[in-house]
Amino acid sequence: MLSSIMSIVYVHVGLPKTGTTHLQDRLWVNRDLALEKADLLYPGVTMEDHFHAAAHLQPERYLAWATPERAGAWPRMVAQMKAWPGKSVVSHELYANAKDQHIAKLMDDLSFADEVHMVLTVRDLARQLPSVWQENVKNQRPASFDDFLASVARYRHADPVADGFAEEPFWEYQDYLAVVEKWAKVLPPERIHIVTVPAAGTAQPGDGLWERFLSVLGVNPAVLPKVGERDNTSLSAAQTEFLRRLNSRIQPADIDWWRYEGIVKRRFIGEALRATSAGKPLGLTAEQRVWAAEQSNDMIATLEGAGYAVTGTLDDLRVDLTVDVDEAPPPTPEQALEAGLDALAYWVKTMPNPEPRPALKTQARDVARRVKRRAVGLRDRLQR
Repeated sequence: MLSSIMSIVYVHVGLPKTGTTHLQDRLWVNRDLALEKADLLYPGVTMEDHFHAAAHLQPERYLAWATPERAGAWPRMVAQMKAWPGKSVVSHELYANAKDQHIAKLMDDLSFADEVHMVLTVRDLARQLPSVWQENVKNQRPASFDDFLASVARYRHADPVADGFAEEPFWEYQDYLAVVEKWAKVLPPERIHIVTVPAAGTAQPGDGLWERFLSVLGVNPAVLPKVGERDNTSLSAAQTEFLRRLNSRIQPADIDWWRYEGIVKRRFIGEALRATSAGKPLGLTAEQRVWAAEQSNDMIATLEGAGYAVTGTLDDLRVDLTVDVDEAPPPTPEQALEAGLDALAYWVKTMPNPEPRPALKTQARDVARRVKRRAVGLRDRLQR
């Protein structure tokens, strides 16, 4: 087999919100089978090693995450890949906004490999725009969908660092033309793989995102059948609006990211909102859909004929203007409130009971209170 005599590394760089969580979860739960049945290494001691490796590649961008105690994740992964004689795959969407100098560093670290390939998963803008906005809201941002879309149109070619991150995050991670252009400086077009997410409702059995992704790696999906348990499904329009309004009251100036992630993102969103989700996520209006279609057509035209290896079809990236755009209109304030109350009620009913106070501590407090009351009473009598 080719993989037995060549060291090949596939770097999956995103894009975010293109099924990356699903792919990474399945790669992780199938990692033992991948080694045994497919000669494929998914490196790392923990699943989070891929995240820490990507963050440390751009410490100036991800300063809060590129902590010293996690600096060993990437060197360990490199050592594992060096020792493996076949194919390896690295995956995290934070690689999507890597600059030229970061890609050069990554390629230097992977210089041991006979071949390096870049894999880019891409989805149409009509689904990406609402999905990315919702993800921004889940990450403590309070911008409305309209304000988000206005920012997307205004900052089409902006530099977020130079502009002080004034825009709502989108193009920095979603401009797939810019991503392939940077990688094309270090890789031939046949080693740049664009995997399109099947258009809504069109995927045939055996032609889903997982199958398309594995075909790039030369792996038979039948030998990696396990399905993971991580859930990154969308919230309803009303739930997202409730969360957005909540964010306006708990900005980073009020609580830091780690507290927000632990309490709001992992517990309130991950448990309460997901368990009470009802309704569809917010969608584009007819006018917004036309704008997205224009942007998509221009981007697709640039990709056509570029020689990149496409799995799926570029038509998957076109915006379908025949879709009923009124299925998920903006929620009313009352609907947002009800969605929040449903989640809060669920949380109160299911959250663990507070730890009972130790009996000795309680007794000690009672004794202290009695002593204090007697002292105050004695003082009052003496002052009369």
